[in-house]
Amino acid sequence: MAHNLSRRRLLQGMGILSLGAMCNSLFPARALAAEQMAENGFMTVSQFLVSRPVGPILGQRYFDALNRHNADFTHQLSSLQAVLQQHNFAHVDDFLAAFGADNPDWKTAKRIISAWYTGVVGDGSDLELIAYADAMMYLPTKDILVVPTYGGGPFYWAVTQDGKVATTGEGA
Repeated sequence: MAHNLSRRRLLQGMGILSLGAMCNSLFPARALAAEQMAENGFMTVSQFLVSRPVGPILGQRYFDALNRHNADFTHQLSSLQAVLQQHNFAHVDDFLAAFGADNPDWKTAKRIISAWYTGVVGDGSDLELIAYADAMMYLPTKDILVVPTYGGGPFYWAVTQDGKVATTGEGA
C-alpha cells in the first residue's frame, strides 16, 4: 500500500517541528531550571517527604520560592538529601521519628512538607501563595468536596455592627 505525502501534510509536519524547536529556544531558562532541579534532588526529596509523586511545574515554583525566602535553602536541601541517603529511611515517618524538631534537617523537611501541603512558602507577614487548589491538603477529600474558594468564611468581608470589618465569619 503506497502512501502519498501531500504538500499539505508536509507543511503541517514542518510547522509542528518548527514550533517545537521554537519553544525550546524561547524558554531555555525553563529547561535549565528543570535540569538544575533534577541535579539538586529537590523532586526526589519532595517525593520522599510527602510520600507521593510530585509535579515538576509546582516543584519548580516551590523550589524557587523556598530559595527566595531562605538564602541558605540549597545548602540545607543538600544536607537533608545526604542524611536521607545515608540512613536510607523506608518512610518519612521513620525520618521524622529519628530526629527531633530542633534538628536543622528536620526543620528543612518540615518547611518542604509544609509548602507542598499548604501551598504557601514563608513565615508571618512574608507568606507567598504558590498553589491554592493544588495544595496537597485538599487531596484526601478531592473526590467528594470542592476546594473552598472563600477567604475567612462566608460573609467575612462584611462590616459588623460597630463598623469594623468582620474577619471570623460573623454575619452582617
